[in-house]
Amino acid sequence: MEILGASTPYYYDGRALSIELKLAKGEEGVFEVKYRARPRKGMYFVLPDRRHNYKVPMAWTQGESEDNRYWIPLPDSPNIKFPWTLTVVVKKPLTAVSNGSLKEVKDLGDKRAFVWDMPWPMSPYLLAIAAGDFESYQEKCGDVVLEYYVPRGQLDKARFSFYHTCDVMKFFEEYLGPYPYGRYAQIVVQEFVYGGMENTTATILTDWTLHDKHAHCPYSEFPCPPDEEEFSSDPLIAHEMAHQWTGDLVTAKDWAHIAINESFATFLEALWTERSKGRDEYLYEIYGNFKAYLNEYNNRYARPIVINIYGTPEEVFDRHAYEKGSVVLHMLRSLLGDEAFKRGLRLFLERHKFKNADIEDLRKAFEEAAGVDLEWFWRQFFYSAGHPSLRVSLAKDPPRLTIEQTQPDDSYPLYTLPLEIDVVGEDGKRERITLNLNEKRIDVSIKRPRYVCIDPELKLLKALELNIPLEAAGAMLEDEHVYCRLQAVEALRKNGSRRAVELLAKALRDKFWGVAAEAARALGDIGTLEAVNALTSAYRGAKSPKVRRAIIEALGSARRREAAEFLDRVLHDPAESYYVRAEAAKALGKSKWEFAEFSLRKALEYGGHLDVIKRGAIEGLAELGTDDALKAVLSYTDEAYPTWIRMTAVQSLSKFGPRREVLETLQRALRDENYRIRAAAVTAALDLMDPRLLPALQDRADNDVDGRIRRMAKEAAEKIKKAMERGAEYQKLREEVERLRDEYRRLLDRLARLEK
Repeated sequence: MEILGASTPYYYDGRALSIELKLAKGEEGVFEVKYRARPRKGMYFVLPDRRHNYKVPMAWTQGESEDNRYWIPLPDSPNIKFPWTLTVVVKKPLTAVSNGSLKEVKDLGDKRAFVWDMPWPMSPYLLAIAAGDFESYQEKCGDVVLEYYVPRGQLDKARFSFYHTCDVMKFFEEYLGPYPYGRYAQIVVQEFVYGGMENTTATILTDWTLHDKHAHCPYSEFPCPPDEEEFSSDPLIAHEMAHQWTGDLVTAKDWAHIAINESFATFLEALWTERSKGRDEYLYEIYGNFKAYLNEYNNRYARPIVINIYGTPEEVFDRHAYEKGSVVLHMLRSLLGDEAFKRGLRLFLERHKFKNADIEDLRKAFEEAAGVDLEWFWRQFFYSAGHPSLRVSLAKDPPRLTIEQTQPDDSYPLYTLPLEIDVVGEDGKRERITLNLNEKRIDVSIKRPRYVCIDPELKLLKALELNIPLEAAGAMLEDEHVYCRLQAVEALRKNGSRRAVELLAKALRDKFWGVAAEAARALGDIGTLEAVNALTSAYRGAKSPKVRRAIIEALGSARRREAAEFLDRVLHDPAESYYVRAEAAKALGKSKWEFAEFSLRKALEYGGHLDVIKRGAIEGLAELGTDDALKAVLSYTDEAYPTWIRMTAVQSLSKFGPRREVLETLQRALRDENYRIRAAAVTAALDLMDPRLLPALQDRADNDVDGRIRRMAKEAAEKIKKAMERGAEYQKLREEVERLRDEYRRLLDRLARLEK
């Protein structure tokens, strides 16, 4: 190390670099750090591998949360901001892409030096490099230059992924204010550990986002109507672009306030859905976000959105920060009104631009913009764990509605909320009642209704238990509000009678695909012959591939020859959606049909986006559980196959039980270099609950380089130990473990489907 030409004393402890600067008070100096590093985190290298279509090396960085310090000396904390200039030297023909603007490309013979300048102060985790053999193109979006980089040979797929990029940017500029920088690049890299990362002006995305026309619009031409889309990169594109304002322009002061970054990006992603696909799609996304959070709450833990107690920063990047936070912001928007909400958000971004902020700064901006006190709201929803749980019962004689707050002790004890209720009479006339919920129980006298709908416009975050008569639920299937119809489907799912099946069969033809898909899943849960017949007869009339996939998923629980033969035809129909065929393969394995193994082996020859049909066949074979099926699944865990195939195979091994080959393969997979393979192995180990995997899990919990794996492995090991100790309570624990396993499976699916 040298400073002003002289050797400078320094000390490096593996985490921090201490430099002894001999400068007079007020004097400035320039020092240069020369170093070599072989980083285990922060910077990643993809070596050439023709089996994976990697012909030249590729390198990329992933700095969040505090991993850039592993490859470059810098103060790695989000509450620090500074500009920088970065020079990256790569061999030809590689291109190096980074933040800011490209100032110069120097020809160094067989190498090139790319000089990138980031003039705006940014937090260190947002510094990024991606180097590879890219094909690229540009377009103008107003005054902003949009750049796209994809691995060579993949340019033909870029159109389907990035088609709406400019539309997304125009919407965010309208809602949030002008894009703060002059250029926005999206760089697709191989083996990326996330769906995407919002490095300022230079978002890095996984190559899993690239897809063909049939993946996007399987039954019509591109661009297709929203309800006819299957796989879309729009949620990923919108989420990462939203971060350019919330997360990059204004950054959380520390990880406890990650809602500033992730809750907003998830919410703004949903706002783009509202703009591009309509209000019903937006509300269904909010509804799905709440269910995703609820799964984590029910099966893992409860915590406040804002919490400063955590082991590693990665622990706060969860469904509470992303999905629950997005629903809380949706609720705030609903209470304040869109214009006041927009003013508050713009004020917050303008006041703290290029700085750090916390959740209290956000409250003050919204209070100033809306002219209301919001401490009560922050206290209930940002600083407290849990959520309101409402039990609603409808009595006939006399007509009375009873609403009870039933949330457990881990939630705020008594929520204060404005609750809207629509009472619909036999003549179809609608009366809206607004209650101020501030008691544990409220009884409301009403006119004799045909049905009632709670919170019809889905303004509130809440768990809802609805106790209403069967015919009232059936009548609510015709309501104008999508959330009312979703409530009706849930009520009919719980009823399960033949009449409920008839009504749900009607809901399969709902004008909104989300309601039809929920009705299909409800019929699958009921699982009677009448339910199966309703599903198969509705299939061909469904234009939406998402509805078709839900129908196929529902048929998987029916072990009937008629269902299996139907699934077999769908699986081998090349005109069908990739993802529908993959779902058919999984469902066929669950059916235990006598010809299922023959059919699934044939399906191993199919591909689709990310080889999704082959992966479905692997999962289907695992459901069969035969010795021959095990040999086939084990073969796909080999490093010769792409990550997405290996991940599926490793995760599926638990279906075969704790056989020697299974345990040995999982022990190896727990040490695999690839994050997704290790995550799949932890999920499988949790499913198996075999004590022989404890040493490998404990090793990952103690030593894994990735904080997410450490946490998953620790939870899995604790569950196994408790199972060994409890003995008689084993079955109850097993059910708890299976719910946790499902959460991990959803996490892996989210990685695969790019839902960051």
